[in-house]
Amino acid sequence: MSQKMVIGWQGEPLEFGRRLHWEAMRGGLGRARAKLVVGDGAPWIWNVARDRWAGATEVLDFYHASEHLWELGRALKGDDEAAAGAWVETRRHQLRHGRNRHVLTEIAALKVGRGAEGQVVEREQNYFATHAHRVNYQTIHRRGWPIGSGAVESACRQRQCRFKRPGQFWTPKGLRHLSALEEARRNHHWDPLWTP
Repeated sequence: MSQKMVIGWQGEPLEFGRRLHWEAMRGGLGRARAKLVVGDGAPWIWNVARDRWAGATEVLDFYHASEHLWELGRALKGDDEAAAGAWVETRRHQLRHGRNRHVLTEIAALKVGRGAEGQVVEREQNYFATHAHRVNYQTIHRRGWPIGSGAVESACRQRQCRFKRPGQFWTPKGLRHLSALEEARRNHHWDPLWTP
């Protein structure tokens, strides 16, 4: 069973991890038979995951992996958008449907040319090599787990719309207080804040 909770923190990622871990424990993490961490590839996310949930299954958000395939496709096919699109869609399909090792092997074997395109290819080879153990999308999907961070992206957007409207200005302290109240409301511990 999965449960949506909202945690926000502007500051040290390990403090964010501590807060997220507390809320997850409150929601039943201690009884979980398995844990999944979905991330966009930012190193701090994996550092927090190792610090708080060692042994959790990690998955690279499929949308972000697709964006990096597009970077490769454009570097390899130049201005031919149709050729780049065909190259990308073939690999996206393979990546999504259990041929991740094939795609990773193919990316690793790409010839790195000179110039800007070669730098892009090398950068993306490093990206996929770093995340090779996080792209087993078919296995994750078969377990009924998400392969994307859409729910998190949506929560971030909602929070930004709520706190960053035109004409609204918050001090860091005020924003922390408002965020704490919003989290209490969303995570169902609003009432205990007001009872003696």
